[in-house]
Amino acid sequence: MTYIEQFETELRKKYDEAQDEEVLFRWISEKVLESYRNGITAGQKGTQVIRKGQSRRRGFPSQAQ
Repeated sequence: MTYIEQFETELRKKYDEAQDEEVLFRWISEKVLESYRNGITAGQKGTQVIRKGQSRRRGFPSQAQ
């Protein structure tokens, strides 16, 4: 199961259980922050991430490196 699939599963469960919108939004914020920090940590290890597809930035080759 991919990270996004896991996130969607957890989100659906939290949504069904949530008594209050604030609780749900706080959980989402924490998950996003956790993911961001994990990305920063992975970047510091020098691991190069190569994704397939086209670059979304203007002026860059159509195929992402």
